Parts: sequence; C-alpha cells; structure tokens
Amino acid sequence: MIGPHSYSAAGLGVPQKPLDGMAGPLSLRLGAHVPLSGEDLAALAHLAVRESAVAAHADLVRQGEPADTAFLVLEGIAARYVQRASGARQILALLLPGDLCDPDLAHLECWDHGIATLSPCRIARVPRAVLEELIATRPAVALAFRRTKLEAEARSRAWLTALGILLATERLVRLFREIVDRMHAVGLAGRNEGPLPLTQVDMAECIGTSTVHVNRVLQDLRRSGVVELKGNWLRLSDRAGLDAPAGE
Repeated sequence: MIGPHSYSAAGLGVPQKPLDGMAGPLSLRLGAHVPLSGEDLAALAHLAVRESAVAAHADLVRQGEPADTAFLVLEGIAARYVQRASGARQILALLLPGDLCDPDLAHLECWDHGIATLSPCRIARVPRAVLEELIATRPAVALAFRRTKLEAEARSRAWLTALGILLATERLVRLFREIVDRMHAVGLAGRNEGPLPLTQVDMAECIGTSTVHVNRVLQDLRRSGVVELKGNWLRLSDRAGLDAPAGE
C-alpha cells in the first residue's frame, strides 16, 4: 500500500536502487505516449549518465549557461524557474520523477531559464551527445520524447491560463492535483494522495502569490476538509469536487 512510510525515503531523494533502475519512471512516462520495444527499454536503462544526490533548493543550471547536458529527475521534485535581479522568482514548471529536461537540448545553445531542486533529489545528467545518439537510433523513443514535450507545453498553456483567471485557492488545488496525478502515473502516489515535499514558499512561487496568502489558503482548505496535509504527505479528500474546480 502506498503511504507516507513507503515513499518517504525514495520520494525525497535517498538513493535506494542501482543506476539502471532510472529507466522505471522514465519508461512509464514515455510508454504512456508510444509503445516501447524491449530494445527501446534496454537503451533507456543503459544510458551513459552521471548520477548524483542533490540537496533541496540547489541550482542544477542557471539561466544563460551552456546547454550541454540534460537533466533526468530520478527521485524528488525539481523545477524550471526565472528569477529577477530583485530575487523574486516564478516557477514555470515542475519536474517530477521520470521527467527529462530537456529532450530538445540539441536545438539549444544556452538555457533561457534556470533549473533547481525543490526537495532533495537524485538527478542523472545526460550529455548532449548521448541524448542525440539515443534520439537518432531509437525512433520510438524520439517520438515519445516529442509527445511528452507536447504534453508539457499543453500543461504550460493551462498554467498560463490559470494564473490569469483562477483564484489563488483554485490555483493551489490545481497544483496539488497535478502533482498527485503525475506521481500516480509513474507509480509513486495513490489516486488521491502522494508526497508533497514543497515549502509554502515553493507553492507561492508556483501559483504566483505571496507566502502569507498561501498559508491562509492552506488553512481554509484544511478547515473545509478538501485536503489533508501531514508533514510531506498530501491527501485529496474530495477528489470528485476537486476534478472540476470553479473557473475551469
């Protein structure tokens, strides 16, 4: 049974499996879009990567740095972000286990945004040449990468819309649903519950509001019984109602 104790170590970035275990979440994400052969799965499992444990709130790459390495999230949660000179930061997208940032690396000269961990993570760094060879020699994998990219772009459009027209409560609920659903898709969460190793600052930067307002919204959601949040574990108590919040 999935629960706080079964996920706590792996989900928060503690190494528990050999490198070739990295293909699990990645294969599930890709396989949801394109059927992958045994040879495709083997190619994913044997990618030549550099794996490391990374602490929470650490930069993997900063805006403007050369785009010579892709980042595969094995465990934990990372994010794409932009940051102003004042220090104000907006999180653009979450990167969850199985997400590769960025499969279009071959077309980039430098990063136009930063990537940072939000929780302790295990990260695999995939050199540009390795990724280019994989895409060139495994057509099904290349197509799966493209379709996951299109899915991510659709998610970005949905978030742009949400930031423009939804209330903060609706945006936070949307964030919770997205994390649980995407974790569930790779077997790391239940249908209505899963890990949420984010601070209130992280949440505020995701939904474009202040930390004070996030705290107030969380209290309201808890009092109403819509969500339960114990430590780093989230439970969506009224999933039927949450699947169609006002404004969507």
